[in-house]
Amino acid sequence: MRKTLMIHSRSWPIWATVGLTLLIWLASKWYYADWFDNPYHYPAKTASLTATVLMCWSMILAARVRFLETFFGGLDKIYQVHKRIGKAAFFIIFIHPLFLAADRLPDPVNFLLGLWFKWPEGDRYLWGHNLGIVTLLLFAALIILTLWATPAYHIWKKTHEWLGLVLLLVLVHVFVVQKDVAAYPLLTVWIYSFLFLGLCSFVWIRFLYWRHGPKYEYAVDRIGHQGDIIKLILSPRGEKMDFWPSQFIYLVIHKEGISPEPHPYSIASGYNLEASFRLGIKQVGDHTRSLDRLEKGDKVSVYGPYGRFSEPFLSGTRDCVFIGGGIGITPFLGMWHVALHSEEQLPEQDVPEQLRTTHPEIIRTWKSPRVSLFYVCRELEEAGFDRDIRKEIELCHLQGFENPEQRGHSYELYLSSERGRVTADYFAKKVGGLKDKFIFLCGPQAMTDDLTRQMLDMGVAPELIIMEEFNLLD
Repeated sequence: MRKTLMIHSRSWPIWATVGLTLLIWLASKWYYADWFDNPYHYPAKTASLTATVLMCWSMILAARVRFLETFFGGLDKIYQVHKRIGKAAFFIIFIHPLFLAADRLPDPVNFLLGLWFKWPEGDRYLWGHNLGIVTLLLFAALIILTLWATPAYHIWKKTHEWLGLVLLLVLVHVFVVQKDVAAYPLLTVWIYSFLFLGLCSFVWIRFLYWRHGPKYEYAVDRIGHQGDIIKLILSPRGEKMDFWPSQFIYLVIHKEGISPEPHPYSIASGYNLEASFRLGIKQVGDHTRSLDRLEKGDKVSVYGPYGRFSEPFLSGTRDCVFIGGGIGITPFLGMWHVALHSEEQLPEQDVPEQLRTTHPEIIRTWKSPRVSLFYVCRELEEAGFDRDIRKEIELCHLQGFENPEQRGHSYELYLSSERGRVTADYFAKKVGGLKDKFIFLCGPQAMTDDLTRQMLDMGVAPELIIMEEFNLLD
């Protein structure tokens, strides 16, 4: 899978630090000639050190640090890595208590007692043992709830915040037991540095981000509805946000009756000098349904923008195929607008100098790559943005061309209820082959995974398949 390959290729710093941690630990044991008498302690300690580093990385990745977003290729990619190493830490940490109690086998009762609480009787290590059990139980409950129980978003968000307490308990556990981490100075500095970074990341994103992060004040300029989709035009009330088409923001609404918790939404428009932008929001839960209360002039806060989805398109180096499934069409709306209107953009002298390098797509001399846009839905009623896409075609000026196809652009609404499940071969035939084009995918994971697999099988290079994914609850 393209997504899996990308995640593994970009995750090497994480696993390198895990390897370095284990190397420091083993080198310290060799230097101090301090080997374990019980061989089961080696896998137990390996698991605890590995899981601790992974948990710290999980917190660091959740802090929305800009240079990490650049390295991983977008915040959506960072969150996929964040989830995977969180799951890995969850499973790996269970090895620690299992092997600490393994010398009690084959007596199953004694083995299970070794995994449970003990009366400390003033023994510092036993206090640490009990604290470790509390930490493990809390970690298990939160991971199960946040990753597998698929709760409502506001419940998921609240429970997810408690993972910072888990990391704090890990730090206290390490301090109380006073074993290998405390015994070897280099390992002490290394592990406590990671714990410090992880906890600082948690404090930043939980308590400081919403005040000191990349925040912009906007207001609702226009509101529209089409079926279960609400369309918002937001305009700045102060500092303008710089964004690219297809990036996403966290939206906080300041209106009674609407929850103020932040929600991520894709920007469904291109950049303009006014820095206003459009959102297309499908009303599927309590929060999104409450957006019916919004009125023109209502104040909102916008955090971001995030994402790197449109970078290959804006480079203009290859023709592009856009495939959006369901609400996954929204990241393509801004790029579609930019493609159709590229010949009618502004003269260079009308664009402020600082925007000429960051937004060449709004300058008249920028030439869009040819774009083939496919909107995949099951039923016509689900295609809430079909009218918007066609309206862009009606409004665009094509510099002498009679239709977008003559300019090289095309659009198709594909209804799977009428034509069956869509395939990569279908797209290849429609656009004259996929191997020389950028292919953008966004939509249900089953669809994007299946199409990616088919494209790789037909010989499409993995680097030409660009995916946007922001499903935090997987």
